[in-house]
Amino acid sequence: MRAVILSRLRLQWTRYLMVLAVVAVSSGFMTAALGLSSTLTASMTNDLAAQYKNADAVVTTEADAFSFSATPQQVDELSRVDGVDSVWAQYMTGAVPGSNAVSSDGSATSTSNLPDDPAMFPAQITQGEYPSGDDQVLLDESLTKKLKVGVGDTVSLQEMSGPPAGEGGGGEAPEQGERAPSAANEFTVSGLTETSATGAFASVWLSNDALAQLSPGQISGGSPLQAIQLTLDGPATDGQLQELTATAGKILASGQGQQPQLRVVTPEQLTEETLDQLAAGSNILTIFLLAFAGLSILVALLVVTNTLSVLTAQRARELALLRCVGATSKQVRRSVLTEGLVLGIVGAFIGVAVVWALAVVLQVSGVIRALTVTVAPRDLLVGLLTGIVLTMVASLGPARRAHGASPLDGLRGSRAADGVPRVRIVLGALILVAGTGTLVFGAAERDPILGIIGGLASFLGVVMTSRLYLPPLVQGLGRLLPGGQPSRLAAVNAARYPARTATTATALLIGVLLVATVLTGQHVARVNLLNELDQSRPVDISVPASAGRVSSDQVQQISELNGVLGVKSTDPADADGAIAQIDAAQSLNNSSAAELQEKVAGILNLTPGELQGALMEKAGYVSILEVMLTVTLGLLAAAVVVSVLGIASTMSLFVLERVRENSLLRALGLTRRQLGAMIRREALVISLVATIVGLVVGWAFGTLGVMSLVTEGMTVEPTVPWSGFLAIIVAAVVVAVLASAAPVRRATRVTPVEGMARVD
Repeated sequence: MRAVILSRLRLQWTRYLMVLAVVAVSSGFMTAALGLSSTLTASMTNDLAAQYKNADAVVTTEADAFSFSATPQQVDELSRVDGVDSVWAQYMTGAVPGSNAVSSDGSATSTSNLPDDPAMFPAQITQGEYPSGDDQVLLDESLTKKLKVGVGDTVSLQEMSGPPAGEGGGGEAPEQGERAPSAANEFTVSGLTETSATGAFASVWLSNDALAQLSPGQISGGSPLQAIQLTLDGPATDGQLQELTATAGKILASGQGQQPQLRVVTPEQLTEETLDQLAAGSNILTIFLLAFAGLSILVALLVVTNTLSVLTAQRARELALLRCVGATSKQVRRSVLTEGLVLGIVGAFIGVAVVWALAVVLQVSGVIRALTVTVAPRDLLVGLLTGIVLTMVASLGPARRAHGASPLDGLRGSRAADGVPRVRIVLGALILVAGTGTLVFGAAERDPILGIIGGLASFLGVVMTSRLYLPPLVQGLGRLLPGGQPSRLAAVNAARYPARTATTATALLIGVLLVATVLTGQHVARVNLLNELDQSRPVDISVPASAGRVSSDQVQQISELNGVLGVKSTDPADADGAIAQIDAAQSLNNSSAAELQEKVAGILNLTPGELQGALMEKAGYVSILEVMLTVTLGLLAAAVVVSVLGIASTMSLFVLERVRENSLLRALGLTRRQLGAMIRREALVISLVATIVGLVVGWAFGTLGVMSLVTEGMTVEPTVPWSGFLAIIVAAVVVAVLASAAPVRRATRVTPVEGMARVD
């Protein structure tokens, strides 16, 4: 049997290409998901360890505290302790950078003081040199790109953490809660530092005196510290660390009110403890990624099972002949399982190898310098096992059918009709009814837990009962398609083996349903959230009375801007001092809203900061929802790709299975064009039915899901993302055409005589 299996794989390798592609995508996605988790963990480890890599010991708090304070006098006293060589207390503040090439946008960046001993500086200087004076500064590489500066150029810094303007000084006070920047301080860029992956390093580095001048309140003891780094005269011992703990506690506690419990530990110990605290967030991300990887595996399982079932059915004569010449039923079953094992090993190896090669390329090229790209051996092993287990599980059904097949029926070429899995359908119907009821109840009661449970149960019920409703829908839609005889033949062919048709359609249904759910949820949440904001804060942009009179020409120019729905002139006495109110479109995100504000400010000869209104707040919500939608759809892409490969695989195998039938149709008068149209329409009806059902169910899931997540008192009006749904339907048609391209070409190239002469 081993020789038979190897010869089958060698001579009929083209039939297994789609299976290998599906297994490779699933294994690669699993490896990539775990690799991303390993990359983030390795990047955090390197960044955290890099902060203290030049220190021998670190003064820090106990695990239940986050920060402490220390004055320069206390730090200086700590440096005079026996056994301590040098001390660096890193103070952090926020400063607004600017340059001659790029004007400041008002956003602050992290700024820190440099250690007196350059040997303690943790970041790598990629260009230039360490500052030698108080008028020099080190900048992060990413910040220099933003400011368009380099070594030797001049930058300005303004502190943004000072007291509110108007307190203790002249000038007009800003809005409540805002902070006024101090006078700009100019510095020369002496060097550039590497960009950290987790923001562990500051973006701006100054000397102690320069930071004290920029932000006097930081170094005076008001700024919280996470650690004070020490270099020692010799190696750090446990006894020395205990003595330093007691000494540092006494020094830093003097004159400082209530201080948290302090201790002195090694950098390695502190890094390990910090990683343990951050592990929860990393684990959540890993679970999130693995959930989507599991979804792609579920879709792949359906596709591979369907493909192997068709291949096993095609070889009914071959398997029956093996039984007649002495092969036992167990040997036949073992041959199918062995075939699946080989396909799983090869496909998983391809997927894992591609991800590993991509990781190596990213490591060598340094394209992503901020991250330490890592794929651990565990990630590779899990990816391989995923592909192998996937194909082995998918082979169980075909192997069972091959084991129970009658040799006589196999030699006749007859096959058992597809039966309806009554137990699965009844169980699925019960789960669907219970899940739908729970989802509706959760939406009515605004209970997110019930909404999630009901949604998952309903999704499972839809998948389990698909064998009941998908084949009739496929057959009915095939009869409605125009095109005469090819359309009717396509409907008959799609309904001939309902189990295969249902499995193929279910794979695509899962992907479309989830995409539609996410798309609907994002659309409904955005529309209703922005409607609520429009009611509570209807003015998007408000022009203050201090801007002077707004002319009719300015109103006309503003009205013609993209994103502006209307401009209303107001009486300052009745509109909180505003002389004009601008209504903007709801679809604007942060970048487009900021661009609109700049254009309005330019027309009115104002700065964007002088304009008021809720535009940027609304745009912030839109941007967050857009990012969530993009990330989720990107992760769902693997499941959609697998389902598309499933349609292509099924159509290819259907063509191989119907060679004699298609040739007979050609001999009876069916043209090549009609034969190609029949195959394309068969793929089209399967794709369209799965897409339409997925859109309808996904819309219901998305709407009810949002209703269960919002708080009480907020009304949710159901809306349909028509543009997104239309794009999905068009994509389904394109997918059907592309998936059937190769099968159509293969079928139409076979002549009627050649096809009818084939045995298999």
